[in-house]
Order: sequence, then structure tokens, then C-alpha cells
Amino acid sequence: NADVEAGYALALESMRSSKWQVAAGQLEAVTAQNETLAGPWLNLGIARSKLGDAERAEAALQQAIDLNHARPDACNLLGILYRQAGRFDDARKQYEQALARQPDYADAHWNLGILHELYLQQPQQALHHYTRYRQLTGSDDHKLQLWIEQLKPATGNRTVTAGVRNP
Repeated sequence: NADVEAGYALALESMRSSKWQVAAGQLEAVTAQNETLAGPWLNLGIARSKLGDAERAEAALQQAIDLNHARPDACNLLGILYRQAGRFDDARKQYEQALARQPDYADAHWNLGILHELYLQQPQQALHHYTRYRQLTGSDDHKLQLWIEQLKPATGNRTVTAGVRNP
């Protein structure tokens, strides 16, 4: 209805202005008026995360996922929360769920690359996801290219190296 749409528009404007506390309050009002819309739940999860309220952010993101199984972004964001909390297996599962929903979702590949390289010590998987991210985005980011080149020796791909990898 018009009230929900107006409230949601105000909340999105608050988010664009990085007024996270205001946005969270506005989004809570929107979700109270209509609990069936995944978008406001997703954005409430973002606002709560920005406020450092991981528990409520997780609940909002899970609600967004439950309402709309096709959205990879909520899974990806929930994976980030889990990674930040040290819940690496849960993070991996969420990123993989994002890719199951949308195989070309670049952000999930990026986050899986980070997870596999820095937290799970699985360079082959990290290399795969960084490379896939680069393919999907067309990124020519020098730092990303360096990471890819540094991972190649650790995976047995010794065609090109960029030097010694920092521990």
C-alpha cells in the first residue's frame, strides 16, 4: 500500500545518507506493516549490520531469505556476518547458497575467494573463485591480479608467479 511504499522510500533515503539508526527504525515500521516483503527485511539486515547488531541483522537476513529464496544478496550478506563471527562453515554454506540461486553472482565468488584463502587455507578454491569473479566483472584491479598470481604456485599452477607470498 501507499504507506508502506512511502515508509520504504524514506528508509532507503536514510540508508543512502548512512543514517543507519534512523533507517533501522523506519525499516522496522515497514516490516511491521507488511511482513511479506523480502526487500525491507534485507535492508533491515544491512542497517542492523552497520549498527553492529549482528544478532538482529542475522534474523532480518534470514527472514529475507525465507521470504524470497531467489535472492542471492541476502545469502551473501548473511555469509559475511557469519565470517565476521568466525562461523566459517556457515559462511561457506551461505555463499554457496547464493551461487546456487545465481551462479554468476560475482560478490559470492569474491567472498568465497576471501574465505578459502584467508580463513580455510584452501588456495585452489580461492584461486577458482577470484578468477571467476574477475571473469564475471571484467575487473582489471591490480590487487586482484596480484592475489591470483600469488595463489598459482600454491595450487600447482606455476606458469606465472608474482613473487613471494606474504605469510
